[in-house]
Amino acid sequence: MMIDPQISHTDRKVTRVSFAELKEATGNFNTHNSIGLGKIGIMYKAVLPNGSPLAVKRLYESQSFEKQFKSELSALARLRHNNIISLLGYCRERKEMLLVYQYISNSNLYGWLHAGKDKNKILDWPLRIKIAVGIARGLACLHHNCHFSVVHLSLSSKAILLDQNFEAKISNFGEAIILKPGGLMFVNSSDNDMSNRVFDGSGARELDFYKKDVYDFGILLLELITGKAPIQINSYSNRLDGSYVDWITCLLTCPSLMCNFIDKSLIGLGFDNEIFQLLKIAGACIKPLSCQRPTTLELYHVISILGENYGLINDDPEILRQSEIATASTSNEIVEAESI
Repeated sequence: MMIDPQISHTDRKVTRVSFAELKEATGNFNTHNSIGLGKIGIMYKAVLPNGSPLAVKRLYESQSFEKQFKSELSALARLRHNNIISLLGYCRERKEMLLVYQYISNSNLYGWLHAGKDKNKILDWPLRIKIAVGIARGLACLHHNCHFSVVHLSLSSKAILLDQNFEAKISNFGEAIILKPGGLMFVNSSDNDMSNRVFDGSGARELDFYKKDVYDFGILLLELITGKAPIQINSYSNRLDGSYVDWITCLLTCPSLMCNFIDKSLIGLGFDNEIFQLLKIAGACIKPLSCQRPTTLELYHVISILGENYGLINDDPEILRQSEIATASTSNEIVEAESI
C-alpha cells in the first residue's frame, strides 16, 4: 500500500487504494479494530506492513451516501493544514466506498468533554484554549483560502479530533461545500443534487453558509466552557424562555449564576476572566442574524490573544497573509475581548 502517513503538507496527492489492501490492513474489518461508529459508516484502525497506523472509514452500502463520499473526497483532497484532518487515500470498488486518513490517537473532543466519571479524561483550561485556537485556525483556513473556500456545515465536538498533543483536527466533511472566488462551487457534473446548489454569485447565500459554521463554533465554545452537551445547553436557554444569546447575556450580567453553569473542574483556578471573555465570543458567534456574527478570521485573531497567555503564537503564513488584506469589520464584543 503506497500511503505515507507522514505525508508532506505540500503534497496534495490522494492515493487510490485497493479494497483488498484495506481489508488486510484492518484485519478483514475486524470489530476489534473499530474505533468509531457514525451516521454514514464505521471507522477502523488500520496498520500498514511497516507498523504505521491509519484510520479507514468504510461507508455503509447505500447509494444515498455517494454525495458525502464525493464531498469529503473533493474537500480534503485540496487541503493540507495542521488543524484539518489529512485525507491520504480512498477506495471506490463496486459498492464499496472507503476513505483513508491519518490516525489520530486521542479520539474526538466530545469524548473528552463528556467522559462522565473517567478522571483520566479531564481537559484543563489551557488545553481548552489550545483546542479553541486550533479549531478557529482551521476554520479560518477553510473559509479564507485565496484559491477556494470550504464550508463545513456540520461542525460539532464529535467532528473535532485531538492528536497526541491535543492539537485539534477538523474532520467529518461529508456535508461540506466548496466555493471558488465568484461564488461558484466545485461540483461533480454527474451529481445533480450538488449541481442544484450552485450559488448565484450575489454573496447572500454564501454568507449564510459561512456563518452557519460560525454559529456551530459558538456552540462548541459553550461546550468547552460548560462541559455540557449541546442538548443540555439548549435546555438551559429554554428555561429562560429565550434564545442562547439571552441566556449568555444573563450569565454575563450575573457572575453567581455563571458559576452554576461553568464546568466544575474550571472553577476557582484563576481563569474567570478568560472564561468570561470566551463566553462573550461565543455570544457573538450565535447571534440570530448571520450578518451580525464575526468571520472566522476575526474569531481566530481574538481567540489567539487568549492563546498567547499559554505560548500559542499566530504563525500560520496563510492566515497572516489573509490578515493583511482583510477589512476591519469586527463586532463590538470581539473588540472588547481584544482590548483585555
